[in-house]
Amino acid sequence: MRSLGLGCLIALIATPALAVGLGPLTVQGIIDGPREGFSLDLYNPYPEAVAFVMYPIGIDDETAQDRVSIMPSEAQLGGGRSRRILVVANDLAIGESYRFRVCAQRRTPPEGVTINARVCSKLTARRVG
Repeated sequence: MRSLGLGCLIALIATPALAVGLGPLTVQGIIDGPREGFSLDLYNPYPEAVAFVMYPIGIDDETAQDRVSIMPSEAQLGGGRSRRILVVANDLAIGESYRFRVCAQRRTPPEGVTINARVCSKLTARRVG
């Protein structure tokens, strides 16, 4: 019984973990107006079509960021497919450096999965005077 458990553990370790892809993982932009746009690529590593959701949160916490727009914020991607996502930081004050994260994950994890893996990109929008 113990060797069967060890064999299962080894099989799990040897199996590559798949998670949604989002990149680049760090982006910085400098603008002279109140809005800064970023382009991210969302990637589906799974062999089947999957629905994903993207959302903005704080750089160091899970606080929702109302000043950030993501288009689209939900996407259905076929297996191995990718698409470009537009992220816009709004209402930047002169001299402000606004940092936040954009995260992506499956909209609904498959049955039996207890951890819904996500990936986040760190973005910085800086408005000059």
